[in-house]
Amino acid sequence: MIADFSICIGTKFIFGHNATDKLGDEFAVLGVHKVLVHHDSGSYLEDSNLLNTVRASLSHAGISWVELGGVQPNPRLNLVREGVKIGKSEHVDAVVAIGGGSVIDSAKAIAIGVPTEHDVWDFFTGKYIPSTTLPVASVLTNPASGSESSQVTVINNSDEQLKLTLSLPIIRPALAFMDPSLTVSLPWFATCCGIVDMFSHICERYFTPTSDFGVIDCMAEAVLRSIISNAARLADNPSDYDVRAELMWTATIAQNNALGVGRDQDWSCHVLGNELSAIYDTPHGASLSVIMGAWMREAWPYNPVRFARFAREVFLVDEDDDQDAALAGIKAVESFFHKLTMPTSFAEANIPSNDIERLLDNISFFGSDQAIGSIARLNRTDCRHIFYRAAGLLTE
Repeated sequence: MIADFSICIGTKFIFGHNATDKLGDEFAVLGVHKVLVHHDSGSYLEDSNLLNTVRASLSHAGISWVELGGVQPNPRLNLVREGVKIGKSEHVDAVVAIGGGSVIDSAKAIAIGVPTEHDVWDFFTGKYIPSTTLPVASVLTNPASGSESSQVTVINNSDEQLKLTLSLPIIRPALAFMDPSLTVSLPWFATCCGIVDMFSHICERYFTPTSDFGVIDCMAEAVLRSIISNAARLADNPSDYDVRAELMWTATIAQNNALGVGRDQDWSCHVLGNELSAIYDTPHGASLSVIMGAWMREAWPYNPVRFARFAREVFLVDEDDDQDAALAGIKAVESFFHKLTMPTSFAEANIPSNDIERLLDNISFFGSDQAIGSIARLNRTDCRHIFYRAAGLLTE
């Protein structure tokens, strides 16, 4: 059954060829006068003429801008604070993010930091709750995180080696400009990191404690199958616009919570993977591919019916016994990641295995049982097992 829920996806999507040309006009409708254009300073911005397209669209609409580049994967708090400072001094009234999830997350954090006197990090630690934000527009170049329409932003505090998440409805971008042709030149590793991320976002919602199945599960299974199919098609032809378009929209629906309403969600893989990113700067998609199989091996006994259903419906596993099906599904996930040339172990991701207790120290276990997760409540010992499995130190 679907539990009671409330959802409002307030992002306006402009999808398709030359979508970015409409940026200035859409901002003008919102009454925007000056924006902060935020990006990673990558050469593709000039090589593709994308940055000039954004500038021209803003100028045509009579909107001025300032720029801040330098966003890194696992976006850094220091750059967010710099963006907040610029936003205040330049009196910007909106933020444009040109890039993937890291740039968009950084822009979201800047947008909630500009209208307040609080330090933006205080929102992530829970000291304060943001009550307002500047409108954010995302010009998406790397489909992965779904940040272009999600209510989530994730920022890495390098000084404290903490990567924290903030999730609130006001964080959702006002506008998302999505031109699949901008993703055709993405390196294969970045593309595959995105595929793993969108796959994981659906799984975090699919693996819920209930054994009942309904329309949300059927929708999630269908989208997961489409990811697997489209990943294979893209491997054969990385320049296929139609497949790029399918994956771009998939990344959005995987994270805007349309596939997660009315249920307890898990998110253990993201909690564990984020520690790898925070301490070792592991790319987000790679951290998830490293953790997911190990997490599944720890979690499946808590709800073998759901794991077996996942295996049968997503990977078409032909096993009558639920345990056999669940374990076959886990192997199928790891095989899928390997076909994407993504790591599934610490060794494959060049992550050391001698500092696992430090990883565990950074996890915010919660509740009376001091655990994380939903389908499986995992305490420190359980999470240690997951890290040990991923590190090849535990095989049973």
